[in-house]
Amino acid sequence: MENSAVKRIKTYIAEHIQEPITASDIARAAGYSQFHAGRLFKEATGLTTFEYIRRERLLESAHALRGEKTRVIDVALDYVFDSHEGFTRAFTKAFGIAPKRFASAKTHDDWLIPYRVLTPKTKTEETKMIEKTAVVL
Repeated sequence: MENSAVKRIKTYIAEHIQEPITASDIARAAGYSQFHAGRLFKEATGLTTFEYIRRERLLESAHALRGEKTRVIDVALDYVFDSHEGFTRAFTKAFGIAPKRFASAKTHDDWLIPYRVLTPKTKTEETKMIEKTAVVL
């Protein structure tokens, strides 16, 4: 079960996903020292806060690429990536497909895209990995 500090950290990250986030910001949101906040978060999620932030930014950027904004550079900068190349590398490593191809593809071919990226957002969404399943996007 997540404690309230971890919930506060996740909320802070969600509200500031398109802004630079520092360890101090995370600590302030949690109400603990940087070390203690990081330890609590890692224990609860299995991820460091910065691994979690990167994952959430990549997931949100995938939604953006499926929306109206399909220029990769715009999405990369919106989600606090330093460059088009860095974003493309991170996106491709995470999802197994380049962001430009993902934005323009109509169907899925063995990508490891979390299910919540391919479906409309809900407050109670679960992350399920789709593997070798025909999905019309």
